[in-house]
Amino acid sequence: MGAGADGYLHKFTQYTAKQHRICEKCDNWGMIRQMKNKVLVLTLAWLLAACALGGGPSAPGKLYYVTINGDDADPGSDTQPFRTIGKAASVARPGDTILIHGGVYYEEVKPHYSGRPGKFITYTNYGDGEVIIDAENGQRAGCIEIDNKSYLQFTGLTVRGANLYPDWPRAGIALTDGSNNITLDNIKAYDNYYGIMAYGKDTPVSFITVKNSITFDPGTNTGNVHYGIFFYMKVYDSNIINNHAAFALPEVQSYGIEVSTDYPGTQADGARRIVISGNEVDHNESQGIHTLNAAGVLISGNHLHDNGATGIQIEDGSENVVIENNLSENNAQSYEYETGAWVDHSKNVLVRNNILRSNKIGLNITDSDRVIVHDNSIYLNDRGAENLINAAGLIVKNNVTNISITQNTFYQNSAGEAQLGGINVRSNGPACDRISFINNIVVESKSSWDMVQAACTNFSSDYNDFFNIRVVSIKWNENTYDWSAYLAASQQDTHSLSQDPLFVDPAGLDFHLQPSSPLVGKGVVLTSTTDAGNGNVIPVTDASYFSDGFGIGEGDEIVIAANRVRIIAIDYANHEITIDRTIQWKKGDGVSFPFSGAAPDMGASDVK
Repeated sequence: MGAGADGYLHKFTQYTAKQHRICEKCDNWGMIRQMKNKVLVLTLAWLLAACALGGGPSAPGKLYYVTINGDDADPGSDTQPFRTIGKAASVARPGDTILIHGGVYYEEVKPHYSGRPGKFITYTNYGDGEVIIDAENGQRAGCIEIDNKSYLQFTGLTVRGANLYPDWPRAGIALTDGSNNITLDNIKAYDNYYGIMAYGKDTPVSFITVKNSITFDPGTNTGNVHYGIFFYMKVYDSNIINNHAAFALPEVQSYGIEVSTDYPGTQADGARRIVISGNEVDHNESQGIHTLNAAGVLISGNHLHDNGATGIQIEDGSENVVIENNLSENNAQSYEYETGAWVDHSKNVLVRNNILRSNKIGLNITDSDRVIVHDNSIYLNDRGAENLINAAGLIVKNNVTNISITQNTFYQNSAGEAQLGGINVRSNGPACDRISFINNIVVESKSSWDMVQAACTNFSSDYNDFFNIRVVSIKWNENTYDWSAYLAASQQDTHSLSQDPLFVDPAGLDFHLQPSSPLVGKGVVLTSTTDAGNGNVIPVTDASYFSDGFGIGEGDEIVIAANRVRIIAIDYANHEITIDRTIQWKKGDGVSFPFSGAAPDMGASDVK
């Protein structure tokens, strides 16, 4: 347990946060929140167990007290407290706790010593009022600055006013080169340039946990100038959990949660193995959550809403990313071409079990390789700033390869004035190759076209349902067709339907299929085994529909014949899937996402 309970929370969170499941594909965000609470209970139980084994930060030491009426010449006892937190920081050793009485402290706190495994140094609120560390509008560079220290935890503190200082860090709390095993819990950071920043320039910053914190003042909605929570450059094995990151503004391109390098930067200098889970991120000037050159990021169970630009943006150089169980809605408040989620110039990204609604664009995939999209509900993306010419449910364009879009439900996306369709797959560059669109439902797209496809090679669309109250219209290679003419011209969607899906209650956003729906059992099993065998490495005709979690999330659950198993590794080049247990299979056995009945239903799956 050498990394400490919060240090190891990263690994634990991979298995708990991913248990958020959107069990009802519509307006059941409340269920996600309930499951989030269950995760918190499990997390607490695990931390208590870790502490009992001596791995947590609870081993007792000396107690030091600080109050604004104290004296740094005193011993720092309960009856003779210190005047400044900095004085307490100069004497606290591993296992010690600094108890800070309520009040405003005009100082910059720089811990002198590190704790050690099982003996964290703790800085915490005494409990008799708000503890505010105030940099006085940039008179000091920051409120708390932690440089190359470890095994520290800060609880129940407010940091503000580090906003106008001319040099770094200009942060409420800054953790810099070499800092590791640091926990920030129940922090309020506002009116800083950066609310909370971890910055690994030369030496990585690692095992950082930011949890249960807010990056704005709820009384005034004052956030931070540029970023709420900022993991910059080499930040490894760290967590951003159950925070509320809001009102990062007014500077242009201010984000709620940012994990990035300089632009354009390189992935070698970026963050690795980051969990962003259970956060509410809203009313930020630009993106809600944004990554750049980050490798290994789990974005799970977050609520993104009312941000100026995109809810979740995975950008240039990001790789091995899982976006799951998020609700992203009402974004694109200030910028025209923005989305619920956007994957751009990235590789190996899994987008599953999300609700993307009421944005300008639901999901945008541009200039990326190996993006797997399944079991998402994407609807009512028909609003946003400026105009609606780019409103759409899904855009896949430019240099995109190995894109799999299966078992999603798209409802009433795009707009009457839009120049796009509800679904768009098109090339504006030299490569648009190996795109599959299977087992999806596309209903009542509001623009002139239900789907637009142009200039992509190896595009495959089948076993979908395209339905509209107007005549279904498909734009195929720059020509517009009705349904029957499209089938003849394209040779696509041979087994697809154009029928009312009979949702349970679309007006109430319940997109379950009624038992009498013509789409029940009309999907297709995605692939099959190529040989008979016994073991846990399964050869299949095409593995591209599935993900092993890319080293940061859980692999997909699948069924192989009657066996329900979980993927732990995929060899895409050789089309081999490694699963979590040994089974026996025959040649030609079906391999697909879990389903009930003889064949999958179309649309986002109800089977979990």
